[in-house]
Amino acid sequence: MRVAQALLFDVVDLPTTEVMKESHSSHGDVPSLLKWTGSKRSQAARIAAYAPQHRRYYEPFLGGGALLYMLGREGSVGGDIYPPLVAFWRTVRDDSERLISDYATQWALLQADRPGYFYTVRDRFNTERRPEDLNFLMRTCVNGIVRFSKSGDFNNSFHLSRKGMLPERFAKIVRDWSAHIRGMDFREGDFQVTTADATTGDFLYLDPPYAGNKQRYIGDLDVQRFYHVLDDLSRRGVKWALSFDGARGDIAYDHALPTELYKRKVLLNSGYSAVAKVLNGPIEMVTESLYLNY
Repeated sequence: MRVAQALLFDVVDLPTTEVMKESHSSHGDVPSLLKWTGSKRSQAARIAAYAPQHRRYYEPFLGGGALLYMLGREGSVGGDIYPPLVAFWRTVRDDSERLISDYATQWALLQADRPGYFYTVRDRFNTERRPEDLNFLMRTCVNGIVRFSKSGDFNNSFHLSRKGMLPERFAKIVRDWSAHIRGMDFREGDFQVTTADATTGDFLYLDPPYAGNKQRYIGDLDVQRFYHVLDDLSRRGVKWALSFDGARGDIAYDHALPTELYKRKVLLNSGYSAVAKVLNGPIEMVTESLYLNY
């Protein structure tokens, strides 16, 4: 599968592949604010080490924001197509004490009615889409895996052995993040919309749902359009790093990113798959690919 017409890089300049052999970094590098499927907390420091000098940082598939914590500063841009997720990040930035108070109240209600209260919140979220409820559900659902029905309703179940993070610890993390993301811009929209003003000297980290992976949290990735956006970014002088495919155990999720689009490919060991543990049974090692256009 290739992008039509001439791309930025000459086909004869084949990209290189590197392998990161050291073990994955501690999750402690990034405070666990929002549990999110595919979080890069275990890889954040190593991915950030590949970031070039840049003027402004963009993360258009924001999720749990692990790289935003490592690379973001005032003026950085976080974006996502899922409105409650963007609303959550804006709440952390602008109204952190309300989020802290809401979580403490919901945590106490869960302890008094477990698991009943979880399903009360789940029903409410599927009607009202409150960002505070999204946070609560992700903190208390099975393995923190975001999962939606075809109609867009959150449908993961309560994690029977999980009481949720203690409110005191959650409050400390929220205040840390709130100070960290002050002055950042959070945009609602797809990857093309939220990076439309990126230009020479800017840097993007992209972590879309894997092509070919059916366990996505929302919608499908239009791979051909995505390729064209990557090419356009490169033509505009924007540097980017992309987590796009990899392997779990003996199963490869390799979607053959066109070699014209990137210059280097790095293989990162990311630990064990929580999704596989919940959905498929065996616990398998995950290796992920990081593509760089510089």
